[in-house]
Formats: sequence, structure tokens, C-alpha cells
Amino acid sequence: MALLVNWFEIRFERKSFDLPYLESATWEESSGVRDQNPGTEIVRVETETGSVRTYFVAGDGRGTSTGAVSIFRYHGLAARIIEYNIAKHFVSSGAEVARGRWGVDVLRDVHRFDEIGLVLKQGINLKHFPVTGSDTPHGITLKWMVRPQFELALANLPQSHTYDGYPVILRWPAQANDCPEALAPFNQHYLGIVLARNGKDRFLVLIRDRTEQKVRADALFLEPRTDVISALEPIVTKASGQQSIQRRILQLSHSLRKDGRRNPGILRDQLQSALKIVDPAGRGEVVFHLLPNCCGKMWLNCYASGARRE
Repeated sequence: MALLVNWFEIRFERKSFDLPYLESATWEESSGVRDQNPGTEIVRVETETGSVRTYFVAGDGRGTSTGAVSIFRYHGLAARIIEYNIAKHFVSSGAEVARGRWGVDVLRDVHRFDEIGLVLKQGINLKHFPVTGSDTPHGITLKWMVRPQFELALANLPQSHTYDGYPVILRWPAQANDCPEALAPFNQHYLGIVLARNGKDRFLVLIRDRTEQKVRADALFLEPRTDVISALEPIVTKASGQQSIQRRILQLSHSLRKDGRRNPGILRDQLQSALKIVDPAGRGEVVFHLLPNCCGKMWLNCYASGARRE
């Protein structure tokens, strides 16, 4: 048994929704639904008869039926409804939103170091977290985040600096046609380690699959690890005399106070900052109008609950 002190209850105006769905005999048959229905939000569940239903949280699908499904029946379906609608809420406010298997990241730029193309972003990660039991409330957990990110490719970083041994992320530019087959699996992900510069606009990279590839410089972005940021920090301090980047990151994450001292109340301050993003007016409750396939409202209680999980 565990006690969750960072848990915020989600309530729904309705206990069930009429959602479009496709029925498949097996999981294998249902695997192609996403490819056949691009731009949809789907959740697959197994029925009592052993068939698989693919419910559409967003998007109509093709040849779908419609059926009522309880919000308490499938945690995976509730998670998709909650995270999708909260993400849409923050997108409409202009925040940078990313959704994945670890929940929803909501970020905004707070500090830029233009000399090295580094941007510090801060915000929250929120994730659906149900209390055990089919008839118990749903909720989310909140986590305060500070995320550094390099927005300039190696082609645009100071050429006086040597980048041998630096870890890089591949972001293939749209104007460069299709990404090469050998690199495509790594696009938008960590690629490998720079071995050496290869001409004016290429770098030799040791790829994660242990091969060596010559990659165009405008497709390579530094991975914002602590050692990488520290190595580039002298470029910033020499050009503008700004404060230590690492100290600024620690202050944004509430590890340090503004006077540079260690912050003993870091967890409290992180939670307060996260709640300010979710509930900037401080009303204690946020209302979300569900869309597009779910009707009604959803409420987020902004007072942390001590929910028990078996």
C-alpha cells in the first residue's frame, strides 16, 4: 500500500460516453486501425467475448459503430480522455505541449542563451493516475520540470569550438528531402557521438547502432546534458557575462534560492509552482469542456489528496 500526497482528483459530469469504435476479432487485426485513421486518438480494449474494440476519443474513424462506455471501466480510456483534453486546454493558452507514454509535458521558454542556442524551459508534467478499484475516482499527479534544449544546429554554433565527443540528437530538416534510411529510425531522438568534423557542413558520427555515418551539420543538435552545458558555458560568460547556466537551472528547479543557498523546501515550492500553471487564478478547481467525441465537463480539484493505492 502506498500513500500518494501529490494526487489531484478528476471528476466527470457524466459517468459514460457514447464513443465511436471499431470491432476486431484479435489484437493483430486491430493494429492497423491507427494507420487507416490518421489524426485520431484511439484506445484499444479487450471485451468479455475476447474481441478487441478500438474506441475513438478524437476522430470519426471509418465504418465505426457507437456505444456507451463507462468512464470507470477502462483506466486506459480514462487516461487518454483526461490527458488529451488537458493537453488541448494548454495548447489553446499558447504553451508548448508534448504528449507521450509518460503523460503530458507543458512548457514555456523562460531564459535564452543565444550565443550557444540554449533555451531553458520550465513547466509541468502531468499524468493520469487512478486509485485502485473500478468505481473509485480518477486523478493526476503533477511534477515540476526545468528542461534545457539546444535550438541551434551544429551548423549554426560557434565554429571556433570543437564538438568532438559531444552527444547529438538528430532532427532532420524538412527542406533536405527524406531522411536517409540508415538514419530514419533515430530521427527526433538521440543519435550518437560526434567523432570529428568532416568538411564544412558534415560531421562524422558514431551512431547508436555502432556504425559511423557522415551527417549534415544542420540536422545535428547537441544533447543538453550537464557536462555539455558546462563545456559551452565559457562561450556565454565571455560574450555577455551572464550568470552561471547551471546555477540558473538550479534556481528554476527550486534546488537553490535566489541568494544561491540550498532550498530545504524544494518539494513544497515545486508543487506550488506546478499548481500556479494548472490553476493560475488560484480558484482551487479548473473546469475542462470535453471534446470532441466526449460530451460534458471535467473538473480538476487543485487541492492535493492523500489517496491510497494498493
